[in-house]
Amino acid sequence: MSTTDRYPSLRVAADPSPESHEDSSLRTAGVTALGPGVTVKGTLTANEHLIIEGRFEGELVVPGYGVAVSGAANVQGEVCAETITVLGRATGNLTASSLIELRASSVVTGRIVAPQLSIEDGAVFNGTVDPSKTDAALAVVRHKVQSLGGNPQRPVPTEAPTRAKE
Repeated sequence: MSTTDRYPSLRVAADPSPESHEDSSLRTAGVTALGPGVTVKGTLTANEHLIIEGRFEGELVVPGYGVAVSGAANVQGEVCAETITVLGRATGNLTASSLIELRASSVVTGRIVAPQLSIEDGAVFNGTVDPSKTDAALAVVRHKVQSLGGNPQRPVPTEAPTRAKE
């Protein structure tokens, strides 16, 4: 198994400007991994990037950070993050404020809400995609963070980033 299969990529700013607090926190954010022998059921929140290698069932709220689902992982439930990269299996709602990537080995069933979506050849997806609901989904994430008593180090965006017209 290659390194990229075991540890999916998380988008991190390559050359952050010193004036931008958001970019510098991207660069210095920690990463937590739930190993292949770990099963988590319930609600999980984090103020850093998260790699799922085992099994997760429930609600995963990681505002302002990335979630990666490795090739052997299985996620069932709701995932809310800035970016979501899937190499394994995911069933449920995936909501990202920036980007969702379905890699060639992924099998995803459910609803995707994100302003940008990348699906590689070979990925299996069965569900719906609705980029127009990103702002509403982000409002729900902000509410969840508050109701969980969370105070994210990086705020949940108030609206999805806009793409420049080509």
